[in-house]
Amino acid sequence: MAPSKAGSGHDKNDHEQLMAIVMADSFDDLFQPLSLNKPRCLLPLCNVPMIEYTLEFLASSGVNETLVVCKSHAEAIKSYIKQSKWARTHSPMKVKTKVVQQSRTVGEALREIDDAPFRSDFILCTGVVVSNMNLAPIMEMHSANGKRDKDQVMTMILQEATPQHRLRDKSDESVYIIDPSNNRLLSVDSLPSVPKANHLDIPLNTIVEVAEVEVRADLIDTNVYICSPEVLELFRDNFDYQTMRSDFIHFISISTLDSSTFYAHILTGTSGLDGLRLDDGQGVDTRDGSSGDFTAVSHSGYVAGVIDTSSYDAISRDMISRWTYPLCPDSNPVDETAYSYNRGAVYKAEPVFLGRESRVEHHVILGSNSHVADFARVADTVLGKNCGIGERSLVRGSYLFDNAKVSRGSVVEGSILGERVTILDNVVIERGCLIGDDVVIGPNVRIPEFTRVGRRQPQREEDSGFSDDDEDGDLSEDSEDVSGAAAVGRSGNANSDGVVSLGRAENETFDIQALGTSGVGYVWSSGSTGGDGDDDDDFDDSNDDKEHVITRDWLRKLHRIGTESSDIAVADEEIGRERAQSQAAELTPRAAEHAPEESFEHELRLTIKRSFEDNLDIEIASFEINNLRFTLNGNQDDMRRVIMQEILKFIDVSDLPGSAKAAISRWGGLVKKTLSSNLEQVMVVESVERFCALYDAVDAGARGRLFVLTLRFLYEFDIIEDLAIIYWHNKASEKVANGGEGVSAHLVQKAAAFVELLEEESEEEDDSEEDESEDESESEDEDESESEDEDESD
Repeated sequence: MAPSKAGSGHDKNDHEQLMAIVMADSFDDLFQPLSLNKPRCLLPLCNVPMIEYTLEFLASSGVNETLVVCKSHAEAIKSYIKQSKWARTHSPMKVKTKVVQQSRTVGEALREIDDAPFRSDFILCTGVVVSNMNLAPIMEMHSANGKRDKDQVMTMILQEATPQHRLRDKSDESVYIIDPSNNRLLSVDSLPSVPKANHLDIPLNTIVEVAEVEVRADLIDTNVYICSPEVLELFRDNFDYQTMRSDFIHFISISTLDSSTFYAHILTGTSGLDGLRLDDGQGVDTRDGSSGDFTAVSHSGYVAGVIDTSSYDAISRDMISRWTYPLCPDSNPVDETAYSYNRGAVYKAEPVFLGRESRVEHHVILGSNSHVADFARVADTVLGKNCGIGERSLVRGSYLFDNAKVSRGSVVEGSILGERVTILDNVVIERGCLIGDDVVIGPNVRIPEFTRVGRRQPQREEDSGFSDDDEDGDLSEDSEDVSGAAAVGRSGNANSDGVVSLGRAENETFDIQALGTSGVGYVWSSGSTGGDGDDDDDFDDSNDDKEHVITRDWLRKLHRIGTESSDIAVADEEIGRERAQSQAAELTPRAAEHAPEESFEHELRLTIKRSFEDNLDIEIASFEINNLRFTLNGNQDDMRRVIMQEILKFIDVSDLPGSAKAAISRWGGLVKKTLSSNLEQVMVVESVERFCALYDAVDAGARGRLFVLTLRFLYEFDIIEDLAIIYWHNKASEKVANGGEGVSAHLVQKAAAFVELLEEESEEEDDSEEDESEDESESEDEDESESEDEDESD
């Protein structure tokens, strides 16, 4: 039976304080073993505890008081809040904690909350929400709609998303039945992906009273809800409501006994740049519907919750790419962090120690006191404080928590390493692995993809189902053993690479067959299916198989040819040649129907063409292109190549050089935003050469002129450097001399004069620098001579 509406928050005084409830417990085990020692909400996201983003989001929305509901690790959460900025006297928001020790589900936790302070509309969300939105206008919308519909109890905030969107829960697809006239949520059904459901049962009572319905499967639950105070009463009156979406919202919405109603606020944008705005200056949009007029707001903002490791990866990438602005790494949300933003979306704290021959590529966060040794490569990765990457190691698409170490010659692909994890020499960690705190792996072993490794043994199957943050589960070791392991890790010995080796306690037997002779820890699961059978997609495989092959080839070549920096350039050139050899086929016109793997390139070309037609600003066009790349898991090398090709297609060959100059000066910035290394500049030259050599729409007589003019303007507008053009020409000339495979001898010859000019200018600059140096040296010698004469005179 529906609760009484007496005292409803719909008639609340405008001066009442806005409150929020944050569910700090996850009540699942998707992050184990990472969350054995601390709750998920305190795990670092871009080196900041996740709950910090949630509290910042609520404070910026005008929330005056927040209640953090926690179960496991409650003392850790309370301690963190007491030491944070939210405990200061001048804090804009008051934060309290509520411990619900006996609760094992969201429903049980909400039933333990005293609803006395919540006599007006409030915000309910998880403790792992990242958003740059301002919820105040949506709160006003909820309140205004509630005055028209006295039965309204909740507004769900949903996000539009394509089927390929990486924030979608691949194990549980939700279908929303909505009345489009007023956005009333008529029903919510969760359809499991295994086994795949091929039909949906819609109760007739949910749709018979409306003129039209929308069935939508393109929406993501953001885990943010605007609630009327009756929500807490409904949970208390119905003890079978354990989850928010599949129990509470689903069963009440289809119930014939409960008149409570739900509404959906659908976010149609993903940009964090435009901020939240109000329609007609008032935030209202009047429409005629079956329920009368209702209030809606349009917006463009970012909101997402970390529900699993896949969404953790996606949100981290969004933050590094600045989709969540101003919640970016360099905004320094916590006092102890201070990052500077550098080219290629590389964020550095102070101090950071980088070897002269190390390669820190795009989309990287380097925590304070992190070390990257010579010939090591780091890309698309977050390093916490005091992390170390040894010589000739590769860390890509991964997340290393504080004090994690990767030793010489090891590879870490698309995985998360907990605090004080040590990866010894020549270890390969394949994608999707979760390595818990204080684990040691190696040397000379390979950890299969989607393996979980913990410092403690996994709990027994018959006791499964405990919280992701449950510290009271039936584990083989007590907390004293874990603390001892941590102490051993902190006092371990460092090798020549600065990588700490952890010891082990006496009488402990670890899975050394899987983890190596020096391994410390236990394998929880292995193989491609993941530990729970539903974790196959823990990480998005944002790079295709070819990219993985190239990476491993790069490492093999690096080991084979030695440690000289010139040899690394050779290895990179070999890989670049492998990529260039496939570009001729990629320029061939494609069929009208695009295969799934081609969808990114197809959509990318359409997006670039629209940017040209609409004459968008470079920043906006670049944002949309990167948005598409992350949405469809596109490859950055492909993105760079396609951008350059579309710019070349934009050039009117009959109007050279004017058209080439205009096109590159106007749109060359799109290419420049994709460049973070000299090798990538060389790849741009290669893509221009392949286009001019193979694109049928360019007349054979104009190809040489188009090629040289493009190189000239790319150089003049500071998009690529002269050394990249010279380097490409030297290598291409060698290919021509050896038979010309994969390169046009005609274009190489046409570019010779321009390259010779670049070389002369470079030599003149060097000579000028040498002359200045000699003049300074002669001046110093004269000063010394005069000083000596004065001494002799004295």
